[in-house]
Amino acid sequence: MTTVVPGTREARRAEPVTPPAPVVASDPRRKQARVAAIRRGREHAEVSAGVGLCRYDDGCVALAAVGPSGPAQVRSLRSLRARLAREAWAELVVDLSALEGDCGPALVRVLGQLRMQRLTAGARVEVHGAPPALAAALGASPATVYTVHDEPPAR
Repeated sequence: MTTVVPGTREARRAEPVTPPAPVVASDPRRKQARVAAIRRGREHAEVSAGVGLCRYDDGCVALAAVGPSGPAQVRSLRSLRARLAREAWAELVVDLSALEGDCGPALVRVLGQLRMQRLTAGARVEVHGAPPALAAALGASPATVYTVHDEPPAR
């Protein structure tokens, strides 16, 4: 992939974007935080709409979606954007193992938005317990490479 540096006509080789290295899932802190987030999501499901959070380190948050997915759960996840931006600046661990039933498109969309928000901010993101279709929708496919040109090609 080549790009043209603004103000020059020299082409330079752009570095391909690689995803962060996978994290060992057996880390006890992450596992305990995931269990705690699931428990918190179940404790007061009517208030939390089936979403539980647990901070387990400075800048690290575990989020769990539990129970049946629905509009209330999607609204609850959307309302967490600002809080996650403040608290999950280093790492976000999402656990979907306690989610019941099928994931609707709205839930997939909001989970993808939360994931991308954290990735673009430089945080590490892990997703646990996602069905294969949801894992693929959340970005398990390889990155797409584009060629960027400052000027349109000559015709």
